[in-house]
Formats: sequence, C-alpha cells, structure tokens
Amino acid sequence: MDREFMLRVRTAAIREWPVVALLALFGVIYSTALDSYGMFMWDEAEYASIARSVMQGQGFAISGRPNPLRPPILPLAGAASMLVTGDRFDDSTLRAVNCGFALLALLCVYGFATAAFDRTVGLVAAALLGMSPFFWMFVPFFMCEIPFMAFFAAAVWCFYFGAYRDERFFPWSWICWALAFLTRYTASLFLPVIVVFIPIALWLGGPGSRRRFLCRTFFLSPLAGLLVLAPWLIRQYVAFGSPLPGLQQASQQLQGYAPGVSMPWRFYLDRLPAMLSPAIAVLFLAGVVWAFSKADRFALHTVLATAVTLVWFSCYRYKEDRLVSSALPFMAVTAAIALTKAAARLGPWARAAALGAVLTGLFILNFRSTRPVFERGFTLGYPSFLDAMMFLREHATPGATVLGANYPQIDWYSGLRAIDFPQESDLQEALRHSEWVIITNFERGQKSYVSGLIGRVAGDSSESAAQFHDGRYVTTVIRSDLLLHHLTP
Repeated sequence: MDREFMLRVRTAAIREWPVVALLALFGVIYSTALDSYGMFMWDEAEYASIARSVMQGQGFAISGRPNPLRPPILPLAGAASMLVTGDRFDDSTLRAVNCGFALLALLCVYGFATAAFDRTVGLVAAALLGMSPFFWMFVPFFMCEIPFMAFFAAAVWCFYFGAYRDERFFPWSWICWALAFLTRYTASLFLPVIVVFIPIALWLGGPGSRRRFLCRTFFLSPLAGLLVLAPWLIRQYVAFGSPLPGLQQASQQLQGYAPGVSMPWRFYLDRLPAMLSPAIAVLFLAGVVWAFSKADRFALHTVLATAVTLVWFSCYRYKEDRLVSSALPFMAVTAAIALTKAAARLGPWARAAALGAVLTGLFILNFRSTRPVFERGFTLGYPSFLDAMMFLREHATPGATVLGANYPQIDWYSGLRAIDFPQESDLQEALRHSEWVIITNFERGQKSYVSGLIGRVAGDSSESAAQFHDGRYVTTVIRSDLLLHHLTP
C-alpha cells in the first residue's frame, strides 16, 4: 500500500510539474521584494503588533488593549511565522507570510481553472494573476488583501461546482467563506454573489442543479462555515459583548472615511488597466465577450462574480483599488480563457510556444512597470521614524507607555505600550502616566495641537528630547516629564 501510494504521489508530481515550477518561479520573484517600502504603514503595524502579542501569550491585542476590528487569520499566521523564526521586529518575516498566501492564491486559481477547463488555462490564469501589477506590488504588504483573494475565490468557485457538479462542494464553499470572513469582513459580499448565482444555476443547470439546491447538504452546509467561525465569534462576544463588533465597525469605515472626497462611478473601470496592466485588461474584456457569446457556464459565473464586486463597491462614495482586489482572480481566469481560446487552433507545440511568448512579453512589460515602485516607493515616515524608534528602544524603560498618533507603528517598532494623544484638555494627565511622547509631521490622524508642542522644549538636551529627519519626514521624541514641566504653569 505504501509503495502504491508513493507511486501515485510520484505520478502526480510528474504530471503537475509545470505548476510547481510556476509557483517556485513566482516565489523567487516575490522574495526579492520582501524588503520593499521601507517599513510597515498603519494597517500593517496593527496586524504585526497583534501577531506579536499573540506569540507572546498576551492575547489578541495592541499595546495590551484587546482589538475588536482586525480579523484573526493574518495575525495568527504572522504569530506562527514569528514563533518559528524567533524574530520579533523583522518586517520581512511577516511579509514572507503574505508571499506564502500569494502562492496559495495562484494555486487556487490554477486548481479551479484546471477543473473547469484544462491545465493550460489553469497555468495561464495563475501566471496572469501573479504578474498583474496590483497583485505583484501588494505581495510585500502584510495586509489581508492577498489571503482574502485565495479564500474568497475558493468560496465562490466551490459554490459553482456544488451547483453544477456535486453537492459535496457546498460545505467546502462555506468553509472557505468562513476563512475569508476571518481574513476580511468584505467576505459579506459572498451573499449577493450566491444570490445572483442561484437563479442562473437553476436556469442553466437544469434538473441536476435543482436537485442539488433542494438536497440536505445544501441547506446544512452553512453550518460548516459557522463551526469555523464559532471560536472567533465567542471570543468577540466575551471580550466586547457582541459577536460582530469588527463587522459593525468596519461597515461604518468606508462611509465615514474622507468625507469631502467623492469618486465617479466609473472609477474602478478606469483603474482596471493599472491593476491588471493594459494588455491583461484587454484580454479580460475579450474573455467577457467570449463568455457571453459561448454561454460557457463557468466563464459566465466568473464574470458575474467580477461584476458583483465592481458594482457593489462602485456604489460607495469613496473608492480605492484594494477594495475590489478580490475580483482579480476572477479577472485573471477570464483573461486566461480568452488567451488560450485564441491559440486553440494551433498544434500542441506551436500553442505552447505562442502562449509562452505572450506570457513572457507580458511579464517583461509588467516587470518594467512594477520595479520602479519597489525601488522608489516608501511608507510615509521612512527612514527617520525607524531611527527614532531605535533611539526609543535604547532610552525607554522596558514596558513604558508612549504617547503618539501613529501608535500601531510605535508599538511594533519600539515594543513599548503606545496610546494615542488625548484631547488637549487631558494632555497633562496623560503625560503623568507616560514616559515618552512621539510627534511626527506625516501622520494624518495626529491632533492639530500636537505639532505646537515641539516648540515648548526647543534647546533641551538630547537625552530628554531628540529629533530625527531625512529631508521629508520628521519624528520628534520628547520625555513626558520634560514636556509636562514646560506645560505646567
């Protein structure tokens, strides 16, 4: 039996060597950019701080305060990575986690496209997703967009296969949805997607789909997702008195963010060439035309999943590329269908050569557009903020409290307990209960009165106050007692 099993594994490995080689290639490519962008921005620092807190046994918290907003998948993966490597402050360790999720997303696209068509479509789809500028440039970010793509696309495609092939896919669809929800709350978009899918499947799938939608497995399958969600929902209820405080908070963020900004309804359509690259965007549009002209069920449902995502977020006043990034796997598959069908009449070797040449050309073009971003794109505050955090680690008392507007970044890079500035009337009390104050010129959320505090301590010794600047960004570090002395009448 062991010998037969090993033979099957070897046969599968030989048969699947192209996708293994593709994943290895992208793994190497992505690993060269893991030190990009200089340092973590706010959201990344929150995930990183939670991951370190979990690894140290301090719970799902930032600076000792339980966090209701951030879902657990990314921080838990980061905590596991830090536990294995032993690194507590290394950004690359956590960015490597996202690199792993990126390869998972490529494998997901390959697997479902192969199941629906063939290995050629699967390989081309994975390659197109992997080289899409948005996907490529987002891999080094320790954020939830990349893992969410993998889980959400798997949930949608498993539901498709449950509707048309085998009802046993339905529980897996809900399990993948639960993982997507535990990664990013926009997994709620799964509901409108399947609401669109079901009537179309009843129409195109005939008696077989109707039977599968009426079977016990279909109705019980959401329980599989609920079992995956249960531990997190219980934690949220125990900590905050509600099972969904993160969803409630996240649902208000987009409406309240940047109240004076409003983007046109076509914003995401205009952004597709930048997110996919112009050539892949053209292939995607060709794939949409092919899907409707041939009435191919998998292609149609994939296009519909894309449409639901784009239309849903187009209805919001504020728009941002990463909000619709979950549509990228669907668009990559649609583009791959167009490309492979265009070469379908060629002989096997000619087809392979033509597809290889096109993919190589697309890779070179996208490499030339993404490389400058990796080389010249840096997070606000870099590098002077990191110098200030090194100063803080050397001079602060272990476990000290620090006041700062960008408190997640302070927490991550200093390892100290960081809290936001209070209202100006409460500042003196906050200074009495803290050791250091961090003032920057780049944090947009910093309260307006804070910048004026720097002038109060001008000329004091470098042991109690220091300033770090790089020509663009300035970070000032001041002892709380020194500032309190200057503020006290």
